[in-house]
Amino acid sequence: MGTNKKNIAIFFGGKSPEHEVSIITGLQVLNNIDTEKYNPIPVYVAKNGKWYYNPKFTDPDVFKDMQKIPFRSTEVTLSPEPTRKTLTEVNNPLLRKKLNVKIDCVFPCFHGSFGENGAFQGLFEITEIPYVGSGILGSALGMDKVVGKDIYKAHNISTAPYEVFHKSQLEEDMDAVLSQLERSLNYPMFVKPAVGGSSIGVTKAKDRVQLKNALEIAATFDSKIIVEQSIENAKEINISVIGNYGGELKVSECEQVFNSGEFLTYDDKYAGKEGRSKGMASTERKIPAEISKEVKSLIQKTAKEVFHYLNCCGLVRVDFLLKEDPLEAFVIEINTIPGSMSFYLWEPTGLSFKDMITKLISLSEERFAQRGENTSTFESNILEDFKAGLKSPKLGQ
Repeated sequence: MGTNKKNIAIFFGGKSPEHEVSIITGLQVLNNIDTEKYNPIPVYVAKNGKWYYNPKFTDPDVFKDMQKIPFRSTEVTLSPEPTRKTLTEVNNPLLRKKLNVKIDCVFPCFHGSFGENGAFQGLFEITEIPYVGSGILGSALGMDKVVGKDIYKAHNISTAPYEVFHKSQLEEDMDAVLSQLERSLNYPMFVKPAVGGSSIGVTKAKDRVQLKNALEIAATFDSKIIVEQSIENAKEINISVIGNYGGELKVSECEQVFNSGEFLTYDDKYAGKEGRSKGMASTERKIPAEISKEVKSLIQKTAKEVFHYLNCCGLVRVDFLLKEDPLEAFVIEINTIPGSMSFYLWEPTGLSFKDMITKLISLSEERFAQRGENTSTFESNILEDFKAGLKSPKLGQ
């Protein structure tokens, strides 16, 4: 490892339906990071949750047979002890030098649960290592579509009408759920797992039969299901925001994305025409979107508000459905770790993928330094008079 460069651990994969998509994003970051400034340390998290290191993880061909990765890589872990900040081997033959790499910053490239939802962010907080992107709260809020929409409503940000159900309600009385939905929403409806992305488990329902089937599909991915009324004949407009909560926020160019059918599917997003996926860069899109200055201004303003209200940091992508007569921009969702890091939205503004990665690492270090200025302990003498086996003092008064 270079002595004058910072070691950046790039995490990808994970226990998520979006595992393969995360690998693509991880590879893109690994192959575009500024190696004059940083030593990229690739950490692949397998579907069973084990972590592996291999300097060859920058090569996409390594992941064509993921079953062989455990036999060709080093299993690693990160100590929760904040003074260590090192990536170490789990098992090590006595005759070989043990891997022991100090980590200066973590760059998570996870998508979906156990990575984008605040779980890994909590680990990085405990280890006291700077990490790119939103913190525990921002990640959790951004991941849960229901909580996100509740926050949008509270701040008068337009979002599609919706209903929420638990899997147990479907199992107890599916007909009652269907009847309630038909009373409160109009067809067509979108049925989605509350936590998830990449359109996995998402179905558009046009009648009662399709709605029942869609609810059953969504319930296989999450115990909480959200049903939204479809905003028909609308343009899908996306924009990215970069910055830190409480600081200056900048917005990317807007894009209009196109689908091959009723909505943007997993294949629309990630299946490359040449048979080799380019991540979200594979999606059919128009950059810049053909929208007026008034519409663009509304999208930019609302995206910044979403970033702020959800306590985000680093980089996000906010997805909208746009109705132009009358003008209204409905927030679909926020992605706190967007596919391909939305680099294609920043390049038209003059910010290259390489410089964007550098900017995100700098933002993570800035946030970490600010956090270090806060008091995390409090001197107290409440234990002086406490004796085991006796009634405890009244706390919290």
